[in-house]
Amino acid sequence: MDASQGPDAPAGPVPPDRAAYEFALYEPGPVEKSRLRTLAANQTARITVLVTALLGCAVTVAVMLGDTIGVQGLLVGALLALVPAPLVVSAIVWLGRVRPLPWKSLLFAFAWGSCAGALVALLANSWSFDKLMDLKGEEDAELLGLTIVAPVVEECVKGLAVLLLFLTIRQSFRGVLDGLIPAAVSAAGFAFTENILYFGREFAASEDSGDGLGTTWGTFIARGIMSPFAHPLFTSMIGLGFGLSLAVRSRPARILLPLGGYVCAVGLHAAWNGSATQGLAFLGVYFLVMMPILGGLVWYVVIVRRDQLRAVEDELPGYVAAGWFRPHEPLLLSSMADRSRALRTAKAMLGPAGAARLRAYQADATLLAELRRRASRSRKGPAPEYPEQERELLDRVWAAKPILGRVIDHTMPSPRWRYIKPPPGWAPGMMPFGPPGTAPYGAAPYGAPTGWAPPPGTAAFGPPPGWLPPGRHPEAHPAWGPPPPYGVPAPWEPPRHAANGAWSGPPGQSGAPWGPPPASAAGGVPAQPGPLGPPAWYARPGDTPQPPPPEATPTEPRES
Repeated sequence: MDASQGPDAPAGPVPPDRAAYEFALYEPGPVEKSRLRTLAANQTARITVLVTALLGCAVTVAVMLGDTIGVQGLLVGALLALVPAPLVVSAIVWLGRVRPLPWKSLLFAFAWGSCAGALVALLANSWSFDKLMDLKGEEDAELLGLTIVAPVVEECVKGLAVLLLFLTIRQSFRGVLDGLIPAAVSAAGFAFTENILYFGREFAASEDSGDGLGTTWGTFIARGIMSPFAHPLFTSMIGLGFGLSLAVRSRPARILLPLGGYVCAVGLHAAWNGSATQGLAFLGVYFLVMMPILGGLVWYVVIVRRDQLRAVEDELPGYVAAGWFRPHEPLLLSSMADRSRALRTAKAMLGPAGAARLRAYQADATLLAELRRRASRSRKGPAPEYPEQERELLDRVWAAKPILGRVIDHTMPSPRWRYIKPPPGWAPGMMPFGPPGTAPYGAAPYGAPTGWAPPPGTAAFGPPPGWLPPGRHPEAHPAWGPPPPYGVPAPWEPPRHAANGAWSGPPGQSGAPWGPPPASAAGGVPAQPGPLGPPAWYARPGDTPQPPPPEATPTEPRES
């Protein structure tokens, strides 16, 4: 059709609705994205720009430090600063190894603190010191810069790393340690660059005075040995605020908790810098304030780690009943020793790539258990995004099964004990659970202790109100059977495979817990012992079920 003819003389079929035809004829074409938006949507371009910017900051910081302390001071300071930095970062990452953050996020946090954060702090501190010196004099300017300007500026630039990660990879922030660990790593990177400045400056001053390395070693002992965790301790308050904000649903609380963490970080930093200028007061602040706070923070992190492992052990059995996990996996995933053993097995069977897949699988399973526990303990019930997050994690766990199935089946959990509180009335010297002939907990074999009553509004041994068991995966193994009601064990039946049919044993033995009795019990010929392995009814998801192999016929011994 010629465009000059207009819509009144169409060439070809015309829609019956004239308005629809005119809309289709005059519909504008798609709006082209600007070049800037296209680059912003490209992940490779974003990473390239970020790496280039951080490298530029690193070069600028090196040039500024070289002008201040000289080339020799820069080299000596860098060598001395490299001694505590790997130990500090390794200790911080080790605390979060139950469900570690992606290594790229931790690398960004360290690079931000050591490059961008250090550059901003150097520029801001120098500019503010010059302004304060013009107003207050050199002595007052140095004191105000150490106690007010430096804490406010440095904690702000270090905390920006956590804020950027929180905004860009929000889906990876699911707990308290997800905010605390990157904050401490960013502070460790900042302390690395700051140590270069302090060590190099002392070395340059000792070279000018002919004192050798005396003052340099003193500064190294004070900063590298006595207080290598000072900066991570300060900035971890900001990360703790971000992590705690994930557990609340109130919008004001989500904003106030990180701000409160920032205020705490600035206060600790100011107290530390102020005590450093007061001689022996530094030791009092060090032993009476900083060390107890650091010990309390480490204790809190250990408690959080233990709660993560306990959540795996307590929450995953519900998914086992629905067919998503093997029966032994809750115990296997709730022990760091068993996890390490499984990683060594995966590396031996599948190589480094298999170990990386298993590490991601362990992190997803841990996150699934944490998500379930948070939803069950919340007073307001599960969050609106809970079903979508649970389904995403279950799909990722199930997708890893074909690759990691051999490793999971090959690794069994190590035996371990858990302390159980004795029943009321028990005293040292008595039998553990009452005199012989009595049940462990009163009348019922495994019922409630004597005098025990459930909390108001909750069932005796059931799930929290409103809890629903997870849905069964359509490809889950049929031998695992339907999910029983949570907290109420179903009558036991021997496991069976759909392809092998229902199992039938001798009369009176249909409920035997381990299958039919051996042939020797019925007076027949005992079966030949075979190699250890899974029983005939067992198969992994996706395997083709096979009928049980025929029993081997005993052979006659040869005559010599």
